[in-house]
Amino acid sequence: MGRPRILVIDDEPEFREAIAQALTLDGYDVETARDGREGATLVCRHPYDLIFCDLRMPEMDGRGLYKEIQRLCPRVLKRLVFVTALARSPDYGPFLHQTGMQVLSKPFTIHQLRAVVARMVGPEILRRAETASVFLRENDRHAH
Repeated sequence: MGRPRILVIDDEPEFREAIAQALTLDGYDVETARDGREGATLVCRHPYDLIFCDLRMPEMDGRGLYKEIQRLCPRVLKRLVFVTALARSPDYGPFLHQTGMQVLSKPFTIHQLRAVVARMVGPEILRRAETASVFLRENDRHAH
């Protein structure tokens, strides 16, 4: 089992790279995308354990990415977390409320980022480990 994979989608290079660097130092395999369109391409081609996405971006914003993922690979939505300072804005608040998506509000601390990762990735990684353990026990039993 490899390291958990995280995708960071944000149009601000400094912010995107800061999150990516922090998560890489914490031991995660991190990829980045510059906007929702690039992110949508990656999301449906690669398995990610968690996706952080800015809500307001040019090209394709977070709302557009949500709709694209919902159309192409809806199972991925449970791993999507929006990163935004606009959670209560009239433009995005109703969308976030209606979809019930997870939100990490800007500005945030590294501890808050880690807490979201632990909450979102932790159970998935535990499920993977349990599945692998059951698989290995079953194979071991059949080998003897």
